[in-house]
Amino acid sequence: MPNLKPLAKFYIVFFGLAHFFHLISLMGVNETIVSAPSFLSFWWWHAILFIAYGVLPITMVSVDNETSFLVVTGVSLVEIFAEAFRVFTLIVDFHFILILMASTAVIVSLNLAVENVASKAAAKILSLTWSQF
Repeated sequence: MPNLKPLAKFYIVFFGLAHFFHLISLMGVNETIVSAPSFLSFWWWHAILFIAYGVLPITMVSVDNETSFLVVTGVSLVEIFAEAFRVFTLIVDFHFILILMASTAVIVSLNLAVENVASKAAAKILSLTWSQF
């Protein structure tokens, strides 16, 4: 069976890069959000979205532990609910695509977290088994 961990990490990086359009909006080149919740300004929303969905997944892949993948899972779940309830109104209506991407990121992140925990547990069990001899 092929090792899917590099492919899963590549998807998480792709997921982060796909959200870099918030950086373009943050610079004022293209306004992708027509309306956002009113308690923060337009610029703060794009800064938060850029960090949470653009920078965080890429950084967490480089950290490579189960906690970091659970953080990506949590952020992706928040995005699923935000897109499903249309918290942000986008100029281009691609909420469905973002929900699919975030759902795939949840599955991939959980898979990577479980794989990390399983490999650590297997190494611990193997070391305990060998220490008996």
